[in-house]
Amino acid sequence: MTAYDSTVPTLLVAIDISKHRHEVLIGIPGKKRRRRLTIENSLEDFQRLSRLLQDFDLLVRIGFEATGNWT
Repeated sequence: MTAYDSTVPTLLVAIDISKHRHEVLIGIPGKKRRRRLTIENSLEDFQRLSRLLQDFDLLVRIGFEATGNWT
């Protein structure tokens, strides 16, 4: 594994995690607008997100923000 190189075009992905659905924000290099989508907490939706990110054919960095209430 190598250190992160900030000069390589990178797809930045932020995922706000909650119990039933997750909000995803995708920052695409060279674009001002970010893509937003919601995925359900299911294998099918995680696979859909994985395929979507792979289709960009870029290095991907993902950050997670967990919801504070897990009751």
